[in-house]
Amino acid sequence: MGFKIITIARTSEGREIPREKLVPGDQISVGRLSENDVHLADLAVEPRHAVIKETSPGRVTVDSISGLGFGFDGRTVMHAEIEPASTGAELRFGNHRLKLGSDDGTIAITVERVEALSDSAEEKDQQTVFTIRGLLPGKRVSAYTFVALILAAFLAWPIYTYASAHGEKIRPAGFHGDKTWETGALSKAHADLENDCQACHVDAFVAVRDDACEACHTDAHGRAATGLQRVAMTGPGRPGPAAYDHAPEKLLAVARGGPDNLGGRIKAFFKHSFNKPEGRCVDCHTEHEGAGPMPATQQAFCADCHNGLQGRLQSAGFKSAIGSATDFGLQHPPFKPLILAGYDTAHPVPFAKRDARSGGNPLLGWQMQRAVMSGPIKMPDGLKFTHAQHLSTSNGIAEMWRNVSPGQGPGMDCEDCHKTDPSGTRYQPVRMETACQSCHSLGLQTIGGTVRQLPHGQPAQVIADIRAFYGSGGSFRPTGLPIARYTRARPGEVNAERRSADLARAAALLPGKGDALIRATFAPGGVCGECHTVGMGGPDGVRIAPVAQPTRYLRNGWFDHRAHINLDVRGADGSRRWGCRDCHAAEKSNTASDLLLPTLTTCQACHTGQNGAHTAQLVRSGTASSCAMCHDYHADEGAPWVLKRKGRKTEPANQVAMLQVRWR
Repeated sequence: MGFKIITIARTSEGREIPREKLVPGDQISVGRLSENDVHLADLAVEPRHAVIKETSPGRVTVDSISGLGFGFDGRTVMHAEIEPASTGAELRFGNHRLKLGSDDGTIAITVERVEALSDSAEEKDQQTVFTIRGLLPGKRVSAYTFVALILAAFLAWPIYTYASAHGEKIRPAGFHGDKTWETGALSKAHADLENDCQACHVDAFVAVRDDACEACHTDAHGRAATGLQRVAMTGPGRPGPAAYDHAPEKLLAVARGGPDNLGGRIKAFFKHSFNKPEGRCVDCHTEHEGAGPMPATQQAFCADCHNGLQGRLQSAGFKSAIGSATDFGLQHPPFKPLILAGYDTAHPVPFAKRDARSGGNPLLGWQMQRAVMSGPIKMPDGLKFTHAQHLSTSNGIAEMWRNVSPGQGPGMDCEDCHKTDPSGTRYQPVRMETACQSCHSLGLQTIGGTVRQLPHGQPAQVIADIRAFYGSGGSFRPTGLPIARYTRARPGEVNAERRSADLARAAALLPGKGDALIRATFAPGGVCGECHTVGMGGPDGVRIAPVAQPTRYLRNGWFDHRAHINLDVRGADGSRRWGCRDCHAAEKSNTASDLLLPTLTTCQACHTGQNGAHTAQLVRSGTASSCAMCHDYHADEGAPWVLKRKGRKTEPANQVAMLQVRWR
């Protein structure tokens, strides 16, 4: 048992489209609701109008269940009995005709709309009657209208705005048509250009060029890529921080390389076709991405070039020792500090020009070279000194320290001699007067409780003071003066006073005879020779080997000691638990030439790179460290841009070298 329902629809050309479906069972419903077996979308039909039921084989009955009749053989009835196989029948429900017949023993019902729908005498599509589509313009008219509106609002109006305002320095405040092309607000750094689109977008439909950036960021490409200092300069545009090349243009072109896959080649083709050259400022410094700080460039921007960089440079004929790098925790070349390589004795520089106390440069006359830190490195700097002895807690130096500085721990510590610069970023060169003289006294004479000191760093003045003390320049050593007292003695004020008393007594006994004391002062183990290499001769009578202490070794990287100050934890007994010795193995150094810089492995114990935190063997904790934490694309003397953005001091800052950075 079952019913075959055949619904006939007609196209606009009058062609019939029949759709069949089989409904099992002995009863079907007819009505306007879509859930009926015979769905008639006609307002003249009740939601549940009638039921067609097969009462016996070959015989059906039709009953109205809504109180509204239906058409049967030209009459309106509430009930009808039909034999589809023999006589058939035709039923009318509103403007629909249902023909009943038999198809291979199955009752077949053909449904067809025969007149216009009930709300009007004219022909209408049924979807038009039951929706608001009949009240709206057609699809084609709507499409053309919207296309015209879009072209007018987002093409014609912006072009008109640009053409009418072209050449104006600053456009008046308000909304302009070409604002509709913006993908977002300008960053905080460029917020002042909100109404000056022409400052960057100089020509219509031409990508932003570096010339537009250099109009404000002056002195961009006229300086070497190393040894630069970031300064605020005034150029043809607005004043702004100068931007320097990362490397010579030829090297940059080779480093970028060409596309190595189909997608890259397709991208390069479109960039070339639309005149968007590679290596522009906007490749890194993207704009219109929000009103906050300009977003930092992803590490992939660096890794795309530095991954396999050395091989590409060498293949192109460049002699470069730049190593490949993809991530600090996964692939990074060893550190290459710039160290002292010896003093140019053939062209000595006068001490006055090297004396930092009077504004001189201690590195003048020194030759510099890069060294690969694949192991311990020696760097003779002109001093005789041992960190191990001074950091001991059990030798004579430690005992003397406890006497001189009670309550400051069992022995000396790094910060007792090494002091940071005003910014706190780096350490200043150690000064004899502030770091050493409290123990290693240069006292010559005590006058009224004041100790007369020999001047440090001025051999000619030392000689003059000793001769003045004796009154003349005799040629023999005073026999009454104990040699142990003026050559090498325990430092400290007590010993200085004792030495001064000995010298005074010898001066009284043997006036005018100080040359022997001068020779002993500069002799190995003497007051000067204890820490310096001294030779005889020269205009001053003695020649002291120059001393230099570089304050920055990794010229292309940035390191801020303040970020690591949280490691300096002093115990209850004053001892240092974590601190400088954690990275600098000073307590194991027995010669001043040991370069106590941490190696790459030491830094990787905490700094695992941007992607290396998942795979590196952590010693203490994993600190995400992208390239931008230590490096800046534009090589200068300041901190990387990312660190400065994260937290610059709000109080008035000293702008020298842009070192006022706080990023912990």
